[in-house]
Amino acid sequence: MKQSHPVVVEVLREKAKHALSFEDGKGYDEKMANAYSRTVADIDKLGSKMVILEVGCFTGIVSASLSRLGHAVTGSDIPFVLKDEANLQFLIAEGVKPLPQDLAACSFDLPSESFDLIVFNEVLEHLNFNPIPLLREFHRLLKPDGLVYCATPNLSRIHARIKFVRGRSHANPVSDLIRNLQPETGMAVGLHWREWTKKELIELFSVSGFSIVEHHYDQVAPNISPFPRKQMISAMYKFFPAFCSHQVGVFKKEETMRK
Repeated sequence: MKQSHPVVVEVLREKAKHALSFEDGKGYDEKMANAYSRTVADIDKLGSKMVILEVGCFTGIVSASLSRLGHAVTGSDIPFVLKDEANLQFLIAEGVKPLPQDLAACSFDLPSESFDLIVFNEVLEHLNFNPIPLLREFHRLLKPDGLVYCATPNLSRIHARIKFVRGRSHANPVSDLIRNLQPETGMAVGLHWREWTKKELIELFSVSGFSIVEHHYDQVAPNISPFPRKQMISAMYKFFPAFCSHQVGVFKKEETMRK
């Protein structure tokens, strides 16, 4: 089992005191606790006292954890997430600067070369528009040699492969698209419009002005299967890492961008 990051544990305990009003936020932190710890531990290795923009901060756990570790953090998300009073007050109390932002605009009202690092976790798959202009905006916002830390589902995961073999789709069913049209049931985090393989993810960032620094596959949910199934699953992911559910890429800003 992966080690929980102590700062993330503290922040999760504090956040539990704040009741969120938006439906998608309920239970999300518990589900993503392992991913939060992975992200904060990874960023620990990238540098100290960085100026960071988290795009898609959602419930604010990563932003707050990075703030507690001495980074200057701006947490951005769609307006209704940051208009939630409990969420907003939590971010402010943790020293995170809130920035409501509609990503579809692909433009931030921020100076160029403002950030050392952009954290872009579990957001790419939710974009229902061409992400290249947004990634090129990240290029503008980053300082020379700045980094993007991106975590997103892995399209080549074993569960998606099995569904394809059975003639089924891994994607959201049409019923979810119908529900998404209704204000009372619209989903902020539940609907995936597009997922990516490792090769596609690297190419996507490459045409947006970035080079790959590091990539690895990851399992967000812990393996709680009984013995011996647990050992068999662990062995499968060890020998076939591309079967894992998620992937993480770190990308560096290049001087020039493809036209």
